[in-house]
Amino acid sequence: MQAIRSLLSATQDFSQQAVSAKEPSEWMTLHDAFAAPAAQHVQDYNRQWLDIAAATQGVYARCAQAQLEEYGERTRTWLRYVAETTPQSSGPIVAALDSAISAVNGLYGSLQQTGQQALEAARTNVDMAANAAAKSAKRTAELTEQATKR
Repeated sequence: MQAIRSLLSATQDFSQQAVSAKEPSEWMTLHDAFAAPAAQHVQDYNRQWLDIAAATQGVYARCAQAQLEEYGERTRTWLRYVAETTPQSSGPIVAALDSAISAVNGLYGSLQQTGQQALEAARTNVDMAANAAAKSAKRTAELTEQATKR
């Protein structure tokens, strides 16, 4: 929220100054002075959003992991009971079910890791894009300043 407030405040200041600009070169200078900080505000907002998403994903992952472990343990307890009370010929079926539970636990761990990697990749991409935008805005400001001096 702080990043959005800051961006809105900067936009309001820019708008007020732009309305009072008398010449195109003055407006371009204002625009260039606004572009780099605006890109930084957007980058800050995206970082905050990704931090919130990562924290939320972590909480959900821990809750789901706890529930999955509890469910797996209850199912294994039930399977042990079934194995003890049924004929020995059902042993392969019980072993297959136990193996399936282990496979599901492994799949869940892989999915959780993939989700975390996707968040990290998104964070890296946002940082790279924002840095490129900030550099571009800075370069544009420098070129405009040089052109204005001529």
